[in-house]
Amino acid sequence: SSIGASMQRFALPLAIAGGAAIKMGADFDKSMTKIKSLVGIAGDEVDKMGKQARQMAIETGQSSTDAADALFFITSAGLKGAEAMDVLNASLKASASGLGDVTQVADAATSAMNAYGSDSLSASDATDVLVASVREGKMSSEELAGSIGQVIPIASNMGVTFNEVGATMAAMSRTGTKAATASMQLKNILMSINKPSKEASDELAKMGLSSQSLKQKIKEDGLLSTLELLKEEFGQNADAQAKVFGNARALMGVMDLLGKGIDSTREIFGKMNDVQGDTQKAFDKTAESASFRLKKALNTAKESFAEMGAILLTTLLPLIQDLTGLITRLFKSFNKLDPGMQKFISAIGVL
Repeated sequence: SSIGASMQRFALPLAIAGGAAIKMGADFDKSMTKIKSLVGIAGDEVDKMGKQARQMAIETGQSSTDAADALFFITSAGLKGAEAMDVLNASLKASASGLGDVTQVADAATSAMNAYGSDSLSASDATDVLVASVREGKMSSEELAGSIGQVIPIASNMGVTFNEVGATMAAMSRTGTKAATASMQLKNILMSINKPSKEASDELAKMGLSSQSLKQKIKEDGLLSTLELLKEEFGQNADAQAKVFGNARALMGVMDLLGKGIDSTREIFGKMNDVQGDTQKAFDKTAESASFRLKKALNTAKESFAEMGAILLTTLLPLIQDLTGLITRLFKSFNKLDPGMQKFISAIGVL
């Protein structure tokens, strides 16, 4: 009786902690199950990925549930095995460094990798560009990750590197252009070069240029060099520039990049040429902060609860199923009784 009375003081906190642990364990299990059922990866492999994802989450101070959600997104993009885990690890580190929600980072990274080919652009390379673009520009990470995808397909096909895409958006953002607008303007610039109107083609021919020669120059010398060549050829002829870039968004984008802030644009493009390792550098710097160390310590404890919750869920599930089955049978039996007996039992219950 004495032990029982003492335990009452701990019963509610333990019940709350146990319930929270089971909830966290169930959330993680739900996300990993989606990978098995919807993506179609074998259960054993998913279980291994789940262990790695949880460990990565602990090391980066992130939620294992967020890591599992991002992993579902990554595997849905067609990446599997070690490659998928590399994307998750890079995305978790970039997110921990302040690049935004891990799923958004993974979205942008996988889009770039699929467009450029994972052989040409690794997970770390993709997140390095994203991290550097936010650093060099004046835009939020959420804006960048949410908008860069619309320009990647045409950019990769025309030989514009992912670094140049990031540099362009960073340069445009410094003049107050929103990331979504910058992405659309770059897309229209490239479309104007890739498939110019007859009027634009005639104007280019007068300068001894063509769509084909400009596309070749982009591949060989880069996007900025090609745009500067056009600016030089246009000279003071604003009409010629307007004809070549007939789309208003494309024209505004060119004027933004090559206007009075051209020196700043060149500087950004120069810096964006060498961003390898920026994600790791940013994460290492973040990991030194007291706030990150505190978050990681708390997250480690939380993830221990989540792991315990997964064990509890497996252990208690048969008991819970038996209990819910018993309750269901009791209610069914109660509903079969005549109204008089139901009222009598209810009265006893009230007493």
